[in-house]
Amino acid sequence: MQQELARHEARLYRSGLAAPDTAVFGATEDRIYWNSRNPACPVLEPLFSEVRTQSILYARPAEPYATVLSYLCRNASGGAIRPDDCETRTVLQDLPVTAELETRHLAEVLQNRTCTVVPEQGVVARGVNPAQAYVNFSAACFAGFVKFFSDTLNTCRHGKISAPRKKSLDRACRHLPEPAVFESGLMRGPFDNETDVHRAIVEAGREIIDRGLVDACFGNVSYRLDKTLYITTSGSFLDELADAVVAADLESGSCGREKPSSELPAHMEIAASTSFRAVLHGHPLFSVIMSMDCDEQDCPNKGSCHVYCPKHREIRGIPVVTGEVGGGPHGLCHTVPAAIKRNKAAIVHGHGVFTCAAQDFNNALGRMVTIEQICRKTYFEQIESRIKTS
Repeated sequence: MQQELARHEARLYRSGLAAPDTAVFGATEDRIYWNSRNPACPVLEPLFSEVRTQSILYARPAEPYATVLSYLCRNASGGAIRPDDCETRTVLQDLPVTAELETRHLAEVLQNRTCTVVPEQGVVARGVNPAQAYVNFSAACFAGFVKFFSDTLNTCRHGKISAPRKKSLDRACRHLPEPAVFESGLMRGPFDNETDVHRAIVEAGREIIDRGLVDACFGNVSYRLDKTLYITTSGSFLDELADAVVAADLESGSCGREKPSSELPAHMEIAASTSFRAVLHGHPLFSVIMSMDCDEQDCPNKGSCHVYCPKHREIRGIPVVTGEVGGGPHGLCHTVPAAIKRNKAAIVHGHGVFTCAAQDFNNALGRMVTIEQICRKTYFEQIESRIKTS
């Protein structure tokens, strides 16, 4: 268990989610294990029994997440931050704010939520194991980032940005990582055997993480070989895919006893309806932010526009589609494949980016990087023009 805690603690720092040496990470097995003894441990330890959890993570978010969460906490209504991105809808529900790092207050919130933000101190996340606690912490940082930058763009459109928001925006922007870049360098295809397909998927997953195009386990990768689709398993970390690729029969959809990514229906339909072999799905931050940017007033679909929007939308020629995870009546399998077929890429409202290529993952990854660069550039062009005219 100590190794498992150390592994995910290192991932926190490597991914830039948590400030160095701030993580207090605990898990229970035959007893309670901590990554280190910390003054917060006596506060957190009772939570294992009070909220019936197996793992607890408390850490101070790194910048720019610390700045945006601090601002959002100060302006939270009803004791919670309410982002609108897909990760919030599927993992968090909302981001409750807990006034102080105190056992009773934390237990009240974490009975019904997977994480909470303690203003100016950090995020407390729980899970059935250290991996899930990490995922919930990651989702909180991601959701807070998207919420702050989305709201800032919308505020600029409809009025003058306040001095506190402008100050937080300036500070957050000073801490943004450099835009992702990618030229080539991945394995060259097409691949004609399962071993090479597996190696290529493992390599592509690691590159998506390294380029900052997704964190934790929110993306997926697939490759079609003859009548089999190889796809990452549900909940897998994309930089640890050696044992996390499943073979799905394209005719029957069967994956045996293994659980594929929840995006399998979309990947299956892309494989069945196009000539593309390689498909990537990531959650680049500014692509998600810009996918949610809309100036439609009094929209009858407001609140459910991520499920269905009749309006044609695009960002610099890249289509923005709607849909839910999976294969239901509003599943992404009905919207993404058609957009992919025409454009080799699709941005999903509040959810991320799908890209594809015919031979291997080089062009697919290149497209995803380019789309994120375009969305980031578009975002700041709009922000700067609106600040100047407000």
